[in-house]
Amino acid sequence: MTCKWTRVALCLVPAACSLVLSGCARPVSANSRFYMLQAPRPVAPAVREGKAVLAVPRCTIDAAYANRGLVYRLDEHRYESDAYNEFLVSPTVMITERTRDWLAQSGLFAQVLGSGSGAEPTHRMEANIAAVYGDFRDKRAPKAVMEIRFFLLRIEGGADPVIVMAKSYAATADVATAGPEGLVAGLDRCLQTILTELERDLAGAV
Repeated sequence: MTCKWTRVALCLVPAACSLVLSGCARPVSANSRFYMLQAPRPVAPAVREGKAVLAVPRCTIDAAYANRGLVYRLDEHRYESDAYNEFLVSPTVMITERTRDWLAQSGLFAQVLGSGSGAEPTHRMEANIAAVYGDFRDKRAPKAVMEIRFFLLRIEGGADPVIVMAKSYAATADVATAGPEGLVAGLDRCLQTILTELERDLAGAV
């Protein structure tokens, strides 16, 4: 009897492991497509004239948009996440990197640092992505939608952080072509618009 149950248990172990692994693994379909936002600056990088040193840690994001799948708004309360058309990396990583690159080329700061830098910043830029999706409620005129809240803090001298600037930036762009490619292109234009406005406001704050 013991041998019989031992054989049964040994047969069940591989099956259980297979179920666990298949449940944990993230399937990638042959039809999956991956996208990146680029947000290139429309003008050449500026000469660095600023003296402030800015740290740009990884931003946060509202839970509805935290996954990599493109998000579509279909009606007033219904949203859909696309499992086959995704950002290559999480929106927080991607938008943080684009923001850091943009501000590094703005000329407003002596240095723009990532979260792992050992340099001592004078300011810190915190951000929260409040929206990043395609609005398809009007199927004849779909739009890309993005909203980001930025907080600029002065942190030099060991004193308590002081909020220098706090502002939300929202942008929309027409989805010119059908399909996820059109939505990603629209989101790219939204991010360009937001970063352009952010740079303009920062010029008067640092």
